[in-house]
Amino acid sequence: MQSQYLEKNDTRILVEGPTWGDAESYGNWLLMATKANELLQQARSDDPEFDRLIDTLELCQDLDFGIAATMFLSRFADRNFQTFVISPDSGDLLDFVLMVEMGFFTLTGDRYQMTVPTKLDMDLVKQAHLKLAGTEDEDWIHPERLVVDMSRPRAIKLQRLLRDMDQNQRLADRRALLFLD
Repeated sequence: MQSQYLEKNDTRILVEGPTWGDAESYGNWLLMATKANELLQQARSDDPEFDRLIDTLELCQDLDFGIAATMFLSRFADRNFQTFVISPDSGDLLDFVLMVEMGFFTLTGDRYQMTVPTKLDMDLVKQAHLKLAGTEDEDWIHPERLVVDMSRPRAIKLQRLLRDMDQNQRLADRRALLFLD
């Protein structure tokens, strides 16, 4: 979890994606974001207690995984990077944590891989939201408690290393980290 020796603004969460232009992976990922929205809306209408428990999560922003997924994909805009970083004090962190818990990002070592969820259902959506809501204290919700981050210089160095790698090797390493082979 977050280093106790670094301030939040000195750390970053590193995310690695598939190869640039992998429309099939990106498309499937976006379709699952749509499914997550549908499941969340159904859970909220079917379970008023659940709706009440997660109400705090929407005080600053609407929960919309289609918008969040699109925003995350836009961070891959540079063809030289197959990665992006998130600051732990970013407004995107709440969406990121929920999407990690639902399988849109998978922790491999000290970085996250963009992944298409394989077990997205109503229970998983509810568990993700309740876990995040459970970090609330007298100050606020604390999504930073649920992620692994690294120093900003290390994140930048890893981004450069991944960018400069032979892409076939990077993708093979990514598959190995995700146990896809």
